[in-house]
Amino acid sequence: MSESFDRLKNILKKLPGLGYKSAERIALHLTLENKSDARELFEALSAAAERITECPVCFGLSEDGEVCDTCRDSSRDSSKICIVESASDISSIERSGAWRGKYLVLGGKLSPLHKVGPEKLKLKELSERIASGEVSEILLALSNDIEGEATCHYIRERALPRDKEIKITRIGFGLPSGSQLGFADSVTIKSALDSRKPF
Repeated sequence: MSESFDRLKNILKKLPGLGYKSAERIALHLTLENKSDARELFEALSAAAERITECPVCFGLSEDGEVCDTCRDSSRDSSKICIVESASDISSIERSGAWRGKYLVLGGKLSPLHKVGPEKLKLKELSERIASGEVSEILLALSNDIEGEATCHYIRERALPRDKEIKITRIGFGLPSGSQLGFADSVTIKSALDSRKPF
């Protein structure tokens, strides 16, 4: 194999969910079988790297530093905030069509093993949103694993003000234990959202 091909394959292997064989198959497709796909991919990646930014309100995906479509949508209930780990979780929930509130991306979950403490999450920004006085419900839509549970408990016990009447709910789990939102189908996510309960 060529040096350029090996470099491409090694870069592709770094992408989540791609192993050695998948990276090799994609590299072959882009370099030998369909060069027009490679050019399209290059253009899309260049544009995305240049324009995609975090939404300044929810920290989900946006473009050019602007407020995202979901945060701008006046038909959504801004008194309800769904807290997720990553921007990809917003996409998963949106596909279910079951949530009409707003979002806040924490940027991960508490994990002492990976040196992720409260200061690395968007908890200060959550407190600022709550301080606005319009939040009536917080939906905790974090993964059903030890770190996700610990993060939910931390938010409930430490990050929310005691002097405000805020309903705290936890996403219902029709999702398998230990799984991540990004891998669930929309029907399962809808069921999980519909069966949310106080936390």
